[in-house]
Amino acid sequence: MPDTRPEDLIRQLRSLTEDFADVYHLTLRTGLLNDDAILMPLIARIRTTQSLTNQAITLALATGDSTIASTAAGRRAIEKLTGAACQGNDASGHLLAAIPAATALHHTPRSAPRPLRTPRTSSHHLALWRHFHAATGLLRDTPVVCLDAAALVTATLTTSAPDSGIELPRLTDPQRAAFRLISQGAVRIRQPEGRPPFLDISVPAPTITPTVVALERKKLVTRDTSTTLDEGQELVLTPGGQRALPSIVLQATAPSRRTPAPAPPRRRTR
Repeated sequence: MPDTRPEDLIRQLRSLTEDFADVYHLTLRTGLLNDDAILMPLIARIRTTQSLTNQAITLALATGDSTIASTAAGRRAIEKLTGAACQGNDASGHLLAAIPAATALHHTPRSAPRPLRTPRTSSHHLALWRHFHAATGLLRDTPVVCLDAAALVTATLTTSAPDSGIELPRLTDPQRAAFRLISQGAVRIRQPEGRPPFLDISVPAPTITPTVVALERKKLVTRDTSTTLDEGQELVLTPGGQRALPSIVLQATAPSRRTPAPAPPRRRTR
């Protein structure tokens, strides 16, 4: 069982996030390998994914045994980690289901060299593509889920002395998602000479530069200028952003209320 201090849980959650992101990128590339190079990498991906799933379960149990389990943020962190474990388990299931097709392709000798970029339409190729596509979709979301859990645990460190006078700026859903990533040190901004700025994100998340610029304009995040833009500057929370972290994270992960369906229009009778 890992340490249950919030600082240790955050560190282990960030490490788990990086590992899930790595296996996502590897799985994404595995489907592009030649037929005779698929089987062993596929088995390795399955073992890695299963190991990371077990780590997510272990961290969920550790969070439940910690003092933060009694907080709203802690309970939601456990829900996030449970969800990450479920997604990892489902991804492993798809990768396991891909083994028969990969085995058939691995043992089928090529009759002739195949030109590059030729569509592969055999039943084995289609089955392999379908399972890899499903697995990579699940693994793409899992790192972000783990990082959201880390943001929730981070929020528990500041909820003991909330600032009731803080005025929370209005944020869109993409801005909230980017704020959570930035709170865990997952976003850097780069601008090589003569080129527009772009984001370097450690997890597969669809965050764009204008979203981050909006957070800077609202004085919630800032850039670490100890490095140049050409090297990349890490985005960090401002003091105001740190004070707003619990409110933003908890509001962002709260279940949304269903909007009642509009009443059907009355039929006019003549």
